[in-house]
Amino acid sequence: MAEIEIKTQSGLYNLPITEERTKTGTKRSILQIRKTITFEFARNGRRAITSLFISFAIFALFLIVQIIQENQGSPVPEDPAEYFQGYLFMIDFLILIIAATFGGSIIAEDFEKQTGNLLFPKITKDRLLVGRIIARYIYSMAAVIFYYILVAITTFIKYDGIPKIIWGSLGWALLYTFALLSFVTMFSALMKRSSTAMISSILIVLIVFQLLTMILMYTGATVEPFFMLTYYANIIRSWFNMPADDQRFTEFSFRGGPSGQMTDGNTYMSWSTPSATGAVIGMLVYSAICLTIAYLVFRRRQNK
Repeated sequence: MAEIEIKTQSGLYNLPITEERTKTGTKRSILQIRKTITFEFARNGRRAITSLFISFAIFALFLIVQIIQENQGSPVPEDPAEYFQGYLFMIDFLILIIAATFGGSIIAEDFEKQTGNLLFPKITKDRLLVGRIIARYIYSMAAVIFYYILVAITTFIKYDGIPKIIWGSLGWALLYTFALLSFVTMFSALMKRSSTAMISSILIVLIVFQLLTMILMYTGATVEPFFMLTYYANIIRSWFNMPADDQRFTEFSFRGGPSGQMTDGNTYMSWSTPSATGAVIGMLVYSAICLTIAYLVFRRRQNK
């Protein structure tokens, strides 16, 4: 009986100590992540200013084109949402440049400058990576939000109001920004140089994904291209006039033959945008896969 009482009392005494250690470890993790975020904010200040300038430059380009078209007699859209949507023609390209700017060096820079084992020697790799991603995603969000604010101000001046639907489009743009940042982060872990990671990710998004989309379309594949990261960018503009589920794809066929003779052509399918549910799940899954790969590669490279 004495042994049982001693063991029970010992267990009771160990419980608070374990809980206290858990709380201390959690506080230490949060503190280290906060310090990493603060350091990354200062470290990437110039990149943040550059991203804001890029957002302003693209906005100014569209504004100048809009003014020239109006001076030439082009009709102005009656719907402010349609006017706002016209400024989003290159939003996916803007997000790609921003994501590449902040994500290309997030891991590769440490090994490129031989600082992989010098920065934060007492912080774990997962906390370091989480802090960096949070800081750079906040900067990326700021650049995208800044662009939307500029367009919103222009729309308000012209129409004395701002359509509420633009905030839904902004939400999709920010989610797509996170997915692209995760994608570029994966390349930053795989590549030895920051510039290589940036260029590779940009080329894959602009060329490889587009070629694969065309190949799928012309081979007659009917599967929805959820595995194409660029497919999710379509919902940013489509949100202003979201089609029904049975109208999110277009079927068309080419008809023609030698000497101008008409022949029956093959039928192809082109998907215009994912559904809201598909976009959320797809981009979150894409981000999780890319960040998991980035973390595993980052840990392996730093252990060498």
